[in-house]
Amino acid sequence: MTCEDSIQETIELAEHIDRQWDVYFGRYLEKPISPGRRSFYCESKLRHITHGDIEHIAPNSKVPTKAYAWENLTLACDVCNENKGDHFSTDPEKSHDNLIDPYADEPADRFLFLREAIAARPDSFRAKATDAVIKLSRIDLLERRRERMAFIDGLVSAYCQAPAQFKELLWDDLVSNHLTSANEYAATSQAYVRFLNDRGVIDRQLGAGSEK
Repeated sequence: MTCEDSIQETIELAEHIDRQWDVYFGRYLEKPISPGRRSFYCESKLRHITHGDIEHIAPNSKVPTKAYAWENLTLACDVCNENKGDHFSTDPEKSHDNLIDPYADEPADRFLFLREAIAARPDSFRAKATDAVIKLSRIDLLERRRERMAFIDGLVSAYCQAPAQFKELLWDDLVSNHLTSANEYAATSQAYVRFLNDRGVIDRQLGAGSEK
């Protein structure tokens, strides 16, 4: 690339940013880029694990034209952000970077949730790549998920032991306040409650409409 080409590319990028700034800044004010201020990859509340970083799903170093693209921005804890680094693939069959994208993929279809542990499904290479790069079973995450599952255990225990007239109230509280997509470790918690239902511990099923 000549010096003139480099200058022209910089000018075009600057013009692109200028054109898009008002649009994307307006969206930023209207809607959060990560439900519940959680890390995009590990689902941790940012204040619980570490401070958060603006995460570029396709890294700036590889795709600078997406630097201010709204669909390319999210929040991630600094550990996930550093682990991912500039991991990226130009192969269109591997999406933008061949990692699982929670905005586009259903994590439950890609991972096995075993209480606080998470494992890639053996038939999903993208899940294996995500786990290898992001390190979703690192010690701090296991400890925090274990605490969360113990909390869910307490709510489930209260529901199971409650008199019949209070069960509806306790179930609604569990689903509406602790199993929504904005809650910390939502995918793990929802999978655990479904496991308890399958084993007959809970006599109610967690429906798709209850997770929003």
